[in-house]
Amino acid sequence: MTGIVVFFFVAAALFAALGLADQRKLYWRFAARRYRNPEANEPSDSAYAWQRVLIFIAAAVMAFQGFKALDFADDSSWSAGELGQAVEQAASALEEEPRIDDEYSDYSDLIEQEVEDAGEGMGPGYAVNVESADSRDDYEITAEGTDAAYCMSVSQTESDEGGFTVPGAGDQQGTYVPEYDLSATTAEGAC
Repeated sequence: MTGIVVFFFVAAALFAALGLADQRKLYWRFAARRYRNPEANEPSDSAYAWQRVLIFIAAAVMAFQGFKALDFADDSSWSAGELGQAVEQAASALEEEPRIDDEYSDYSDLIEQEVEDAGEGMGPGYAVNVESADSRDDYEITAEGTDAAYCMSVSQTESDEGGFTVPGAGDQQGTYVPEYDLSATTAEGAC
């Protein structure tokens, strides 16, 4: 991606330099020798002016494309600061409301979703990776575009709000499903 960005900006600079150059001298240096009578084939002053305008338009288009490529490159990868900010916001979001316990107490998918939601507009959501660390409560968060890693520790306690009961079928009694409050802390670095 860097090569494309560099190409567009170098091309823009070359077009701008060509536009600033004396068009008449360029004609005599490069194009006049193709004609038997170069004075008769020399472009008019208005033709030189239009040529200069077209060259500056080409320079502007190349510069615009360079900035668009930079913007695309920024949107398609994470920076360490963006990832850190998204991880902190995700930790806060995990603590906002009670959650149902995962049958394996693995919150990897939930954390990944919260980081993607928190980082919307900062980096691509598909580039976030959350893996359970050696400890059951620790999760390592990484993303494409940066070597930064963050460790999130998640602990759960039964919610004061209780839970809910799922009604049973027929004469069966319902099933009580407890909800848990999550507490999340983050640290920079791998777990």
